[in-house]
Amino acid sequence: MTKTALITGASSGIGRGIAHKFGEEGWEVTLVARRKENLENVANEVKEAGGKVHIFATDLTVEGNPDKAVKYAIEKMGKIGTLVNNAGMGRFEMVPDIKDESYQEQFQLNVWACMAMVRSAVPHFKKNGGGQIVNIGSIVGYLGISKGSIYSSTKWALRGLNESWREELYPDNIKVCYIGPGFVLTEFNGRKEGGTPEEQEWAMVPGDVAHAVYCVATQGPNSDIKEISIQVLDRS
Repeated sequence: MTKTALITGASSGIGRGIAHKFGEEGWEVTLVARRKENLENVANEVKEAGGKVHIFATDLTVEGNPDKAVKYAIEKMGKIGTLVNNAGMGRFEMVPDIKDESYQEQFQLNVWACMAMVRSAVPHFKKNGGGQIVNIGSIVGYLGISKGSIYSSTKWALRGLNESWREELYPDNIKVCYIGPGFVLTEFNGRKEGGTPEEQEWAMVPGDVAHAVYCVATQGPNSDIKEISIQVLDRS
């Protein structure tokens, strides 16, 4: 097992939690996100936790930038063992209010950028005899929600990519897993990082998702985890 990981959307929330987990386990990670200052703060936290870290600030929705991110990670770490596609965003609108730009920006980041990252990483994985891809989706990749038709459809699309990649890439020892968490306390959709006191009573934290990602990244050589759906304990 190669203890190196490339993590997108790593400047806050779930991505930050994943970076922390890998750092605590002594991995070397490359963190990718748009906000450089936030990335630098997370990088310091990873170092303090015991990991080795590199940062690459970029917008993955711009053509060519996913290739640059993968190239940078390979140059810094020598090898990528695990790619975590975590970068994502959501906008929630009733059908009559859906804007073209809202549709475009969600699919560009939640679907196209993931595809571009995988497309860039696969030749590297094949050259090195395999690798692990983890796609962070959502519980709404399994069900539709009011006002979330576009966001939910991006996560269904990501699951479709995940299924296709699994079939295409397993002969090359490249494993692909979709992780669909429920409500997690992050700044997603304009929420306050860490959630409200009421939400803290029942919602999950980024570390819950990070635990699942780490389990996938460290699974045995003869297993292939397909999907992990994570619900909150209290569903009342």
